[in-house]
Amino acid sequence: MEKRLESIDVLRGFDMFFIMGFASLVVQLCVAFGWGGDCWLAQQMRHPPWIGLTHHDTIFPLFIFTAGLSFPFSMAKQLERGRTKAQIAWRSLRRMAALILLGMLYERFFMGTPFRFGSVLGRIGISWACASWLFLAFGVRTRIGIAAGILLGYWALNLFVPAPGFASADVFTPQGNISCWLDRTLLVPLGRISPGTPELPIENQGLLSTLTATVTAMLGMFTGEFTRATRDRLSGNRRTSILLAAAVALAALGCLVAFGCGRWSFPVSKPLWSPSFVLLVGAYSVAMFAIFHWLIDVKRWWRRTLFFRVIGLNAITIYLAQPIFGLSSTNKLVFGRLAGLFPPPWMGVASAVTYIATCWGLLYFLHRRQIYLKV
Repeated sequence: MEKRLESIDVLRGFDMFFIMGFASLVVQLCVAFGWGGDCWLAQQMRHPPWIGLTHHDTIFPLFIFTAGLSFPFSMAKQLERGRTKAQIAWRSLRRMAALILLGMLYERFFMGTPFRFGSVLGRIGISWACASWLFLAFGVRTRIGIAAGILLGYWALNLFVPAPGFASADVFTPQGNISCWLDRTLLVPLGRISPGTPELPIENQGLLSTLTATVTAMLGMFTGEFTRATRDRLSGNRRTSILLAAAVALAALGCLVAFGCGRWSFPVSKPLWSPSFVLLVGAYSVAMFAIFHWLIDVKRWWRRTLFFRVIGLNAITIYLAQPIFGLSSTNKLVFGRLAGLFPPPWMGVASAVTYIATCWGLLYFLHRRQIYLKV
């Protein structure tokens, strides 16, 4: 049986580390050092409202990418155990349904928002499942054509079809965009009214953008498929170089789509999960995997990976556990007095550090007992 790529778990853990409190720690450090909570570095830990790209925008798509990245290895193991492709496809369907249900319950009961069909977990489940079915059904060239077709079709639809009733508005504004109009028409009656405003809600996990999110998962599967196929044929250095070259090509194509097509350019937008966003964040994801793969799997230089591995092996657990178990309140109860010993500029830093310690301590407790949430 194939050896598991440790770099995938470590990269997933690195990604979730920002959700687990590191983003807040960066902002608090900016404030403590006198740079201000609105400096460039602090802004990288927040999402832009509509158009633009910050580091915080890379977290969610990188998670979807790593979910796709692990699928070729997972499928090979399942086939070795005697499962058929039909059985693997059925497991993907069950996983998708479980993630959609968990996402709806999470939004309703733990985030306090109105009933919401779209959710982070739901998007992970749908995009990953659709990409896995395509992986099972078609070869590489066909899937590349499908991915390109999705991006081009989404691009053309959003560019040439304005929202009904807003024909005079820019098609890349929330008012004039057809994807946003479709979400307002179909999802708002189900109770979804935020983010945005009651008058003009914006669904970050919208209906049409789930198609382009599927391409993000497909990029992960292409990367995993290439890595698996070349483990015995190419040296680690050569494989890493090819991955980095692919990342550069994706970044160049993403910049072309975003800025180089004149009036046909499609801006970078996470709420729309625009083609330029898919390509640029895909470039970041491929490059990050190449670096982690080279350091951990090839060179074995970064051997002390337990910190991130513990997070990566229970990534969905920590996402759900923070509001469900009230880890913020637990942190204040256990470490509140300790944080209060620091002067005001550094009190927030101490609180952020202890919050990370609280979350990681829970994950390490589960890891030591081999308890992992598998969906």
